[in-house]
Amino acid sequence: MADIRDITLQHMRGWNWAEIAKGGVGIWMATVATLALKTWKRQSKAQKQTDFMDEITNSVHEFVATMSAPIEMLKYIKIGIESHARAPSLPLGIENPEAVAYIQKQGKEDSKRLLEYLNLCSPSLTKIRSLSTKGQVLGLRNYAECQNTCDMLTWQHDRIQALCYVIGRPSLNWENPEVQKTLSKVIQLDSEEIRRELGEYNVRFLTFVKENYKNIFK
Repeated sequence: MADIRDITLQHMRGWNWAEIAKGGVGIWMATVATLALKTWKRQSKAQKQTDFMDEITNSVHEFVATMSAPIEMLKYIKIGIESHARAPSLPLGIENPEAVAYIQKQGKEDSKRLLEYLNLCSPSLTKIRSLSTKGQVLGLRNYAECQNTCDMLTWQHDRIQALCYVIGRPSLNWENPEVQKTLSKVIQLDSEEIRRELGEYNVRFLTFVKENYKNIFK
């Protein structure tokens, strides 16, 4: 045993301990650098996620707020249509005669006002749609819920926009079945239903955001 120990010690005396120490330090530094890189990547990803959620939340908040004017205008339009149901000279031989009478009398003017209100929503609407697409690559939990709620929020705008288009064209062929089909669809819009759906999908969106903030900062 003594011979083996002496041989081992003699062999170790020939080692370049300075180089070995340098190598050990190099391995340690590489390990630290790897851990630091991983930490930086996690922090960078978290920062991108929080920046995204801040931005899209602000856009959704702005959109919901600006949608109040088009919704109120929709309510006014529906009252106008209903008031023409008692008009003495309604168009004969067509469906929805009260709506046609309203459109021919004041549809173009009300369409312009409604379009002005809808245009106020355009910046936040465009931002929501753009961010909703970009957010797919950020690895957020349950991101399909974010996309779905954003789609449903912006769809309320599109529904009112369709009404705006129809009432602004008094010279449409109201006897055409396709025109009547479109008219029947848009005049069924209900301001309270749209307001309620905006509220419901806004709550679902905020729930998605809250859950992801918890996941990031847990």
